[in-house]
Amino acid sequence: MTPERPSGLPPTTSSPAAAAAADGWRLERRADGSLAFVATNGSTHEDVELRRAFPLSAPQAGLAILAADGTDLAWIDSLGAVTGPLRHLLEEELARREFVPVIERIERVSEGRPAEWNVVTDRGPNRFTVAHPDDVSLEPDGSASITDADGIRYRIPAITALDPRSRRLLDRVL
Repeated sequence: MTPERPSGLPPTTSSPAAAAAADGWRLERRADGSLAFVATNGSTHEDVELRRAFPLSAPQAGLAILAADGTDLAWIDSLGAVTGPLRHLLEEELARREFVPVIERIERVSEGRPAEWNVVTDRGPNRFTVAHPDDVSLEPDGSASITDADGIRYRIPAITALDPRSRRLLDRVL
């Protein structure tokens, strides 16, 4: 039986077509949905990519804007310090590019290895296989990260926010 996969990426919302940073550079959304970086000197880099420095342990800290060839174009120390249209554009692009479903409830975890998980995520119900207990990791901030047998990562932002049954199932796995 093929596991159910989460639905696609979240729909694109209406964001600004361009947003400027305090130090003069700006990002522009192209008609094809890609991002372009316009430097303070006016030079333009097409198809830029956003990359978090610490996507799991500190997702709001450290964000690089990279050219198509991997060259660093800009660095943002903290996404929380960015405001207005630029923050909206950055968050929208990160949500579009990052595929990390959030587990809201754990309904069932089978015994043994590999373990079959039935969960409810922010993208709906899902079923996946976890090959080894090491694929479930607790983070210092009270969150958890689960990697399934296909390499897809799932996140539980706050273990304490799970319902009691979900916490018991997670404790059993750990």
